[in-house]
Amino acid sequence: MLIKPNKDWKWNFCQRQNRLTLEMGEDMVFVSAFEKRHLVSDAFVSESISVEQTEDFTLFYEKLDQQLPVPSDFIYQIALNCLVAKCFYKPLMPKSWFFNTAPTLSSALLAKVVKLESATEERHYVVVESNANASTLMLIEKSHGLNDVKTLNQFDLIKVMNDRLIPVKLQSSQCVNAA
Repeated sequence: MLIKPNKDWKWNFCQRQNRLTLEMGEDMVFVSAFEKRHLVSDAFVSESISVEQTEDFTLFYEKLDQQLPVPSDFIYQIALNCLVAKCFYKPLMPKSWFFNTAPTLSSALLAKVVKLESATEERHYVVVESNANASTLMLIEKSHGLNDVKTLNQFDLIKVMNDRLIPVKLQSSQCVNAA
């Protein structure tokens, strides 16, 4: 069952865990995947979740639930990390050179699942932010080797030009190496 955001949900930065948290009431606390060094200054102000953030979370959850054949608690985790990334992550510069150009263009809509293909492998990402030229993506699989040296880990973000986004149509029988 989806726990719906409400006015009692509150953002806090946890110094001990070095992460932004979302207190969701009844001893439920979501701990984001992002360290302090990656967050904008607004992340360090305790405040309730906004109406816009609630709408963004709902959009992420509903779109991901339609696209991913994974358990709902994992979709919940992805959606909350997407929300944190969209609202509080520092802007990124594109690093498209790690990825092959897509054979066909994919739309870069918010919460859309796409693939990126590096020199070594192909992995699934979700669009966190997008404009006409580039998108910020969050890795939803365990890891993605970009080259012999650099690897992204689950929930890491990267910004790429939109011509790198490979369209995805997942079937329930397909496996996303995520949960």
